[in-house]
Amino acid sequence: MYISEILRQPYPLFSFPEAMKRDVFFGLFLSLFLMVFTPFGLSVFAYDRFYIILGYGLVSYGTITMNDLIGYKLTPKIFDETSWKVYNQILWGMWHLILLGLANLTYGFLVGAFPLTVYSFFKIEFYVFASAIIPVMGITILRQNYLLKQNLHQAADINRDIQENKSHPPEKKPDNHLVKFVAENNKDYFEVQSSSIISISSQDNYVEFIFKKDNKVQKVLLRSALGRIEEMLSGHSDFFRCHRTFIINLNKIKSVEGNSQGYRIQMEEISEPIPVARPKNKVLKTLIHSLNKEAAVHPG
Repeated sequence: MYISEILRQPYPLFSFPEAMKRDVFFGLFLSLFLMVFTPFGLSVFAYDRFYIILGYGLVSYGTITMNDLIGYKLTPKIFDETSWKVYNQILWGMWHLILLGLANLTYGFLVGAFPLTVYSFFKIEFYVFASAIIPVMGITILRQNYLLKQNLHQAADINRDIQENKSHPPEKKPDNHLVKFVAENNKDYFEVQSSSIISISSQDNYVEFIFKKDNKVQKVLLRSALGRIEEMLSGHSDFFRCHRTFIINLNKIKSVEGNSQGYRIQMEEISEPIPVARPKNKVLKTLIHSLNKEAAVHPG
């Protein structure tokens, strides 16, 4: 695979809480690095070196934390995992490094380690990039490759269970009760046979039901939060909320695709794949395997 193809591969975007934990780790790592290698003119500080290094660590932690806070909270459309690629992750890491250089230059000037000059700027940026650019790029690509192989393997296992289930369906019939979904105004409602539902998704202040009726795929919008709909389906074990914006009918899964971000579900009658939130990966695998075990115990 060419490097350009690798850079365009999907990449799992850290959630905001995960980014905050990573920032703490980075601040500690940088402090340890400075203690060992003493760049940035630290060798001239014989007695207060520990406090100077602690200052660099705190400045670095504050810089990347503020950068993540601004990025995640003010530009959520950019920080969207559905469009996040390897090159996005590397560019974001490089932007972190540029800001770290500026922040540490300012701090170094204040403690007397650096004069505030153009030469000092390029010197400290060189230090920062020399110490971090290879780990940033290397860890990003290695992590993407590891997760891709892992998720492709697990998706193949899930697909085998799906095919086994379709070849030997269990005696237990899918839930086929008439379900009434009531809108937030408690007046509008939508009734449908549960077994005909393919997926339910959040659409701003509405939810969209995709279902099959009279051999035709149909869609209905109802004003409601997806959480309310999930509660209405609490007694129906065939439904699974795989993502914050999707509920799916497990019996309507056609196949599961894997990439470094996790799983994408291909549903029957729907062309666009449905994402699976990473914390739900194991749950999905368990649920599909459970359906397959039922088919094995009760062959059709």
